[in-house]
Amino acid sequence: MATTIKDVIDTFEYFFHSLYRQEFTKTLPLNTYSERELLPLVRCYLLGCFADDVSPEVQSALPGTLSGQGYIDFVIDDVAVEFAVRKPTAARSNVSATVNTTEIKKLMKFQGKALLVLFDFSATPYNEAQIDAFRAWPSLGRGNHKKSAFNVAYFYLSPKRPRTIEKIVKNIRIS
Repeated sequence: MATTIKDVIDTFEYFFHSLYRQEFTKTLPLNTYSERELLPLVRCYLLGCFADDVSPEVQSALPGTLSGQGYIDFVIDDVAVEFAVRKPTAARSNVSATVNTTEIKKLMKFQGKALLVLFDFSATPYNEAQIDAFRAWPSLGRGNHKKSAFNVAYFYLSPKRPRTIEKIVKNIRIS
C-alpha cells in the first residue's frame, strides 16, 4: 500500500506534539533544538514508523547549482520530504520561502509526491497568509522544465492561551 502525504503529515504531527509532552521529553529541551540536532532523531523516528520504506539523504536534481544535484532529506516510499526548523530564538525567515528556496526546488523537480515539513518552536508563528506566500515565487517557476506541485506542513504552538499544537497544510503549485 502506497504511503500518502496525509500519512507522513500525521507522523510528523505526532512527533512535533511529542516534543512538547513532558512525559516524553523529561529533561531534554527537544523543542529548542535546531534542524541539525533534530535530524538524527527524526531519521530514527521515521525508521520506526515506516521501516525499510525510509531512505535518508536521497540524491535529486537541484537546478541552479554547479553539479545540478542536491539531496532530499528523506524519501518515504514515494514521498520526498524536506525538513526545516525554526528555533525559539531564531529569525522568522528560517521557515520562509526565501530561505527554503533550494528545498523547494528539489521538491518541485522530484517525480512524485513531495512535502516540505516546517517546525516552528518560536513564540511568533506564521499565519496562513504567510504560508500562502510560498506560492508567490515566480522565479522558481520560470523556464521550460517539468515542475511538480508540493505540499507544505507547518507545525507551531499557538501564541494564544491555552497554547495548543496547530498546523497549516497547503498544496503549492507554482506555475
